[in-house]
Amino acid sequence: MKAPKRAYRVLALAATAAIFLAGCGAGADKQAGTSPEDATLTLASGVEPQSLDPAMSREAQFVQYFQPVFDTLIRRDSKGELQPMLATKWDVSKDGKTVTLTLRDDVKFTDGEALNAEAVKGNLDRFQKAGGPLAAALGAVESVDVVDAKTVRLNLSTPDPALLYALGGPGGYIQSPANFDAETVDTQPIGSGPYELDRSATTPGSQYTFVKNDDYWDPELQKFSKLVIKPIKDENARFNAVRSGQADGMISTAKTVKTAESAGVTVEMVPGDWQGLTLLDRAGSLSPELGKVEVRQAINYAIDKEALLKNVAQGLGNTTSQVFGPSSAAYDESLDAAYTYDVDKAKDLLKSAGLADGFTLKMPTSSDMDPALAPVIKEQLSKVGITVDWVDIPSAQYQAEQQSGTYGAAFTAFGQPVVAWSAINSMVVENAPWNIFNSSTPETKALISEILGSEGDAADGKLKELNKYLVDNAWFAPWYRIDQPYFISKNVTVDVQNGQPVPSIYNFAPAK
Repeated sequence: MKAPKRAYRVLALAATAAIFLAGCGAGADKQAGTSPEDATLTLASGVEPQSLDPAMSREAQFVQYFQPVFDTLIRRDSKGELQPMLATKWDVSKDGKTVTLTLRDDVKFTDGEALNAEAVKGNLDRFQKAGGPLAAALGAVESVDVVDAKTVRLNLSTPDPALLYALGGPGGYIQSPANFDAETVDTQPIGSGPYELDRSATTPGSQYTFVKNDDYWDPELQKFSKLVIKPIKDENARFNAVRSGQADGMISTAKTVKTAESAGVTVEMVPGDWQGLTLLDRAGSLSPELGKVEVRQAINYAIDKEALLKNVAQGLGNTTSQVFGPSSAAYDESLDAAYTYDVDKAKDLLKSAGLADGFTLKMPTSSDMDPALAPVIKEQLSKVGITVDWVDIPSAQYQAEQQSGTYGAAFTAFGQPVVAWSAINSMVVENAPWNIFNSSTPETKALISEILGSEGDAADGKLKELNKYLVDNAWFAPWYRIDQPYFISKNVTVDVQNGQPVPSIYNFAPAK
């Protein structure tokens, strides 16, 4: 068995009170007539970070905990387009192997230290070396040069079409260098963002309170005087908080949409994740059966995607056989229906692979999954002779366990970014964080090289070729891409975020 590529640091924030439950506690501090300057934005979150060190950060729902404190070098607006933030401009060399960033010269961290090129270099170097879950996002960066106090140059080993996008997320969070080695780096973040963490009003497991940074360089992004995030794992409890006005926003699932609409809660839909199985062990080093393409194809044919979409996702989404979404240049509409439900075909493929009697597939499960999924997938795969051995994992360890190298396949839900290379860099390249067993073939190597060596229509064509190869060779077994519901209270308005299941904090504003 191949060992996992990275040892992920697990850093728990010390809980100092009982986990926050009943009725979601004290809600947003809002009354009729409250001015925006005094308004509090309260968000109910389905996740909680194990560390507030930006080098340990993740994407998706976790961004709402980090954005209040940390500015990014580049900001992704609600459409997913790149806008200046700490970097006022960026220049990419003709060969794509040098990126030069020009920085603002009027920004200070909340500890009083000034933002400069040395601080940016220190953050980028540290993000790569700290062993965090997204370190590969900056994997192409070979070195960072300080050109002058407000200019940094990133030297790349190979062109990276997703690098600028990465600098608009966790790879671009900038914290005070004085905090790099502090004992409190996991619990007391120091950045230059629109808010500061108020530790006196923060209890891990219950509530995170952020107060306005009065010296912030862009007051237009500060639409509230205070921001509160309440980690509430149970969806019904989150919903009750929003319905009662004690919270202003929450990520939801399809099963709660009708109830929310009937209760007068505003429901926004975001193009969401693709959900399905990632067939990780494509060489069969841990699970020999998965090393056979016929077996991976059989798994795709064995799943009744339409039934899953209807009964689990309540019809909110579209079935698919590809991992790239419609906004991506890699997307090929014809591949959505590449694998249809066909039990007989699945059985024939297993027979041709010498597995007419089937085999056992061990996969992790946890409360992070919809409770309806595990039994349905077990039943459907059993019809073709595949016995699923679900291993229950505590929620806090679930993602690390998925990436541990212990399982040949796992249920996954991945975003579908506008920039196709972001998905490739996360799931497909040989050292990608979700390519656990370093899967690679001559075909993927050649296509990846051709993508990086071309541009425009030529690059788009190669992206589609890579997509087709992944589908034909069943690297994944996607079921559908969901329409992700996000609920908001009457107290706020919001622009949903393209490519992200929860809105960025900058997208919220007090209702008029």
